Amino acid sequence: MSDISIPGVTASKYKTDELIQGLMKAERIPRDRAESELKKYKQEQSAWRQLNQLTTVLRDASKTLYSYNNPFSEKIAASTNERALTATVTREAKEQSFRVLVSQIAQTDSFLSNEIDSKGTVPQGEYTFSVGDKSVTFSWKGGSYKDFSEALNRRSSGILRASFIQITPKTSSMLLESLKPGEKNRLTFSGDARNFAIEAGFITPNDTAPVSPEKEAHTAPPLSSERIDFSGNARAKDGLVLTFSVSVHPVPSGSTGENAASGLEPVKAGSVTYANITIENAHSEGAPTDAQPVLKPQPVTDMSVLLLRSSKGVQIPLPAVRDSEEPVEMSIPLSEYGDVDALLVNNKNTEKELRISGLKISDPRAAGDVIPVNPVSIAQDAVLKYEGITIRRPTNTIDDLVPGVTLQLFEPTDKNETISVKPDTDLAKEAIITLVAHYNRVMAELNILTQNKPEVISEIQYFTEDETKTAEERLGMMLGDSTLTGLKNALQRITSSGYRANDTTTITILSQLGISTRSTAGSGVDSSKLRGYLEIDEKKLDEALKTKIEDIKLLFGFDSDGDLVVDSGIAQALDKNLTPYVQTGGIFPNRTSGLGTKITASEKKIAQLDTQLERKEAELKSQYGQMEGTLNSLQNQSNSISNFSKQNSN
Repeated sequence: MSDISIPGVTASKYKTDELIQGLMKAERIPRDRAESELKKYKQEQSAWRQLNQLTTVLRDASKTLYSYNNPFSEKIAASTNERALTATVTREAKEQSFRVLVSQIAQTDSFLSNEIDSKGTVPQGEYTFSVGDKSVTFSWKGGSYKDFSEALNRRSSGILRASFIQITPKTSSMLLESLKPGEKNRLTFSGDARNFAIEAGFITPNDTAPVSPEKEAHTAPPLSSERIDFSGNARAKDGLVLTFSVSVHPVPSGSTGENAASGLEPVKAGSVTYANITIENAHSEGAPTDAQPVLKPQPVTDMSVLLLRSSKGVQIPLPAVRDSEEPVEMSIPLSEYGDVDALLVNNKNTEKELRISGLKISDPRAAGDVIPVNPVSIAQDAVLKYEGITIRRPTNTIDDLVPGVTLQLFEPTDKNETISVKPDTDLAKEAIITLVAHYNRVMAELNILTQNKPEVISEIQYFTEDETKTAEERLGMMLGDSTLTGLKNALQRITSSGYRANDTTTITILSQLGISTRSTAGSGVDSSKLRGYLEIDEKKLDEALKTKIEDIKLLFGFDSDGDLVVDSGIAQALDKNLTPYVQTGGIFPNRTSGLGTKITASEKKIAQLDTQLERKEAELKSQYGQMEGTLNSLQNQSNSISNFSKQNSN
């Protein structure tokens, strides 16, 4: 029974499996050819897709350098004292420098109570707290200071904040903070809140006798002096502030008597008229006829016209007033000058009149008829001098002083600080380097696809192992492709050509920025530098950006015909030339989609061939199985006849 063979199950003694495999190998040749074509189509499609992606990135980088949002229009601001003030700028800001002296920063009212019993309570009542023209009112049923603070915070609507501070195990303090800065946003109390604030020691009635100037306005003509007494002695410890507005007006020279003093006019002798006949009297013989003119005094201009008088009679000069016909507000902290009792006006100018109005002495701590007992800060405006001009704002963020510039104040300065607005050269440099990097990456891909030289890949040092392996698979894949050769030539032509925006432009070619291929003719040429890659001399680029950024902007894109549309420049030319390759329906997408069609057709063809091969193999197995069965049957008959013959012979 050892010679029994079941077709398709046991190994065939006739080696039909080998015969079938040999026949199927020949049948698979079309299928293998189709699979090889499919692999090639997929590799080519991947290569076109990769090239399309790289070229799209290069086009986008080019567009960035000449579009409305180009980096050459970006500005940055620097301050000589970042701790005291900083500035942020928009693209619309002009390149400039200006000086700022911060006298005071805007603050909010922040009042601390006296120490209170930690177990104390706030009585029931109707409480109203106001900050400027905003108020918060709520009914309180009575309870602890902590609960009262939390209830006030829930209802404060972003204008007020209360904090409960544990001072000792048995005593605490409460802090009330306004959230709106500016001297007009004082924290005030009404209703039961006023009594609560007085009892808790937030505020106290202002019983100090007020001090005021004897008059609110004064006009000082040229060459005049005046003393404006105060109603009392303004003591330095009281922290009073003298405020007023001052303006300076020109006065015609004739109104000060100079013309009258310039010479003696001859006295007229008189005349008589009768019947239309006028008889002039003769001049007196003793009358002067040619008086010698008196020399006109030289004009005097001196804006240091204001002084304070100390209680000991010493004259203390105040800062010079601004020579402006528009009223300029001045605020003089009297505490800086000691005890004073009068304002002195000494107008030494010959042709200028001084007008002072709104003279007032006030206590900046006072809010109505009360003053804070423990002020952490007092609501005040920010006061600064911009190029010598005094500016007041209710906030420390000032965006309406210099167009495109927002100042942020943090603390007062003791001298003028400089804010400089200049182009953001770092951003521009980064954009240019990015363009060059993407350009070189596209150029590398073009070299790999169109050349069959292994050194094209080995020269690229920034490739990873996987990128190197992929590049080796694509090496020379599109050798002789005229589309890619034309693209490479166009890129090299664009980056080596000159672009002159106008007659004053000094930078017209990339090499002036330190960007070039650095390839030179002659012996000893580095072949890697002849492949179209760009290199950057950063030192030269930095210097060009520092001194010629406007010319660099025009190098990458400018309007050549005055229609307000950028139509020339390196970046514009790159964008224009690359767009037909990468746009929807462009050359690269069409190549990719065309290969996609071929891939689909190849996959269908392979599927059909696989079906045919399966049928063919099954058919062969069936035929050879029948053949084996027939042969086995014949073999069995032969064996039976042989056995029968042997038996009969015996």
